Amino acid sequence: MKKELKTLGTELFVVGERVRISKDGYMKLPIPMEEEQEAIFISTEGGYRLIPLLPDAKRIYIEVTTECNFACITCIRSSWHDRLLHMEWETFEKILESLKELPELESVHFGGFGEPMMHPRIFDMLRAVKKLGLKAEMITNGSYLNKENIQKLIDLELDVLFTSLDSPEEEEYNEIRQGANFQSVSQSIANLQAMKQERKTRKPELGIEFVAMKKNYARLPKLIQMAYDLKASQIIISNLLPYHESMKDEIVYDIDDTGCMFGKDSLKTTVWAQMSNMKLRTERSCKFAKDKSLCINYQGNVSPCYALMHSYECYIYGRKKQMYPCYMGNVNEKKLQEIWMDPGYVNFRRAVNENLFPSCTDCKSRDGCSYTDSNEMDCWGNSPSCGECLWARRIIACP
Repeated sequence: MKKELKTLGTELFVVGERVRISKDGYMKLPIPMEEEQEAIFISTEGGYRLIPLLPDAKRIYIEVTTECNFACITCIRSSWHDRLLHMEWETFEKILESLKELPELESVHFGGFGEPMMHPRIFDMLRAVKKLGLKAEMITNGSYLNKENIQKLIDLELDVLFTSLDSPEEEEYNEIRQGANFQSVSQSIANLQAMKQERKTRKPELGIEFVAMKKNYARLPKLIQMAYDLKASQIIISNLLPYHESMKDEIVYDIDDTGCMFGKDSLKTTVWAQMSNMKLRTERSCKFAKDKSLCINYQGNVSPCYALMHSYECYIYGRKKQMYPCYMGNVNEKKLQEIWMDPGYVNFRRAVNENLFPSCTDCKSRDGCSYTDSNEMDCWGNSPSCGECLWARRIIACP
């Protein structure tokens, strides 16, 4: 491939390759080693830019397992073919060592597309992250919250525990989260809060996540009241991303959400809960890129976000779409700092932050366009394409 050469001052640089800059941002060669900073030199529509390569990741999501004891109708397992396995301890140890080399890292979230508490060493993992002085979070379906495990979570001072509750009503909850027991899960959450009060501690703070669909949307105010009564510190309302054709007509994000959606309960839902958008809007903002986050799946593969962790099928406004994973590296082969600072990954985050990809979902040429069949590539030449990301539209949300 032909390389483009450009001059900046008196020096000659190759577009897209690493360059050295001084800490004050100027190109001064030679530069004393203690003052230099590595950067990439890129071509943009408005000219040329220098982007520093910094180990500035702030949040990491770790998928410690793909196993789960539930068979929820909303789950990605409806359309994927990944193996159901736990993360190897050696892989986690390599992650742990890499965390020490990320000076701006603030929090580690244990989640992904499995039930973290099924991993036989989940408490060792949480404890190890806490020993590094980092904030530790976890999301669970609640089925493993017996009193012994609650006690362990309190003892290790887990910062936040999110629990999925997709309905405040027993029959509906059990129908959505097949294999679950509403009475058992809700009682376990109540036990968690009672044991915290008895121990005079606020940790772990309780978060509740609700996935909205036609089946349960009318019960949202009741769910929010339930979460409030349980003294949850966070209530996240996401939307359904259908992974199976049988769920594609269950979406509710095509309604007018500017008025009083729940009558007298509307104020309560908007004040107490973090509501996702219920209608497609122009604004796009990637939470993962803005928060300087990355995701690590059970095999140690590093992805920019949840949506790019696995291969699966989903339905975007009724249209079937094949999703392929995007891996920037693997922690078994490279350190997180090296993966995070790779020029290709840095430039990918820049493009996402600046919305340098098409808006396929509301494009007038969408019908008949083969680019929307998958996320492999879009008409602007991006690969993978973020053109139909509902996370960026704030329709799908996660902790």
